[in-house]
Amino acid sequence: MKVLALNGSFRRNGNTEILLKQALMAAESEGCQVEILRLTDYKIGPCRGCGLCLFRDNVCQVRDDDVSLIFSKVAECDGVILGAPCYFLELTAVVKQLIDRCWILGHQTGKIQKPAAVIVPYATRGWIPYISIQANLLLNLLGLKKLNQIAICTQGISEVVLDQEAMDSAYNLGKETALAIREKDFAYKGEEGVCPSCHDWLLRILKDQGTVECPTCGVRGNLSIVDGKISVKFEEKARADNRFLPEVAYNHFTYHIAPSKDYFLRTKEERKSRSQKYRQYLPG
Repeated sequence: MKVLALNGSFRRNGNTEILLKQALMAAESEGCQVEILRLTDYKIGPCRGCGLCLFRDNVCQVRDDDVSLIFSKVAECDGVILGAPCYFLELTAVVKQLIDRCWILGHQTGKIQKPAAVIVPYATRGWIPYISIQANLLLNLLGLKKLNQIAICTQGISEVVLDQEAMDSAYNLGKETALAIREKDFAYKGEEGVCPSCHDWLLRILKDQGTVECPTCGVRGNLSIVDGKISVKFEEKARADNRFLPEVAYNHFTYHIAPSKDYFLRTKEERKSRSQKYRQYLPG
């Protein structure tokens, strides 16, 4: 059994790395091999939007970076713990950069799922609304199943070592991940959120002002007020609409993305002609 920690913080031995190492110590105590990979130590180039990876297996025009190595590390392990601090309401840029590069994985279906957990240290209460969106996106695109997620309020550099409750939470998370690997039990064990799929509390209100949608999973429910409190009811079939389920991802690729290839090839010369003036205007 091997647990890989992905560290999305630039700071060595800061709060994120301390919490990740605490979790890894717990996993190691359960017999796991452990490794920590600092994403900021690797070159993660931006996605070029060329679309080659959508139509050719394992093809990417960005060949001079370390993304393939990172993906191979994830493929080799049995479980993942993602750690990243919250900066300005969301996770760090290196995590978002890696999400964009998951295009090469996004259309693949039938991935073998592995358990994963998330640790997010943050400085100011109330300033973390989007952390689950980015964490859930990355885990889903990597074919990982979220077991739990904890957010730890801690401000100063390495200050989290003074918070025994936070350190215990990280330790329990690592142990939980190791046990999930051993027992093949990937059921969600964290605090239940409003979304039945990703357990986030963030919702998007649709134009009918009665339907809501999880912006990450795409599952929809009905909004109502019950005894003065907001209530959302999801039909059982809503879980089957999760955009990251293999069959939903397959349909998305087969019926929405794949047909664009023929159109792209058919209109090549016309696009080249019409875009000529834009290539000549303010050339860089």
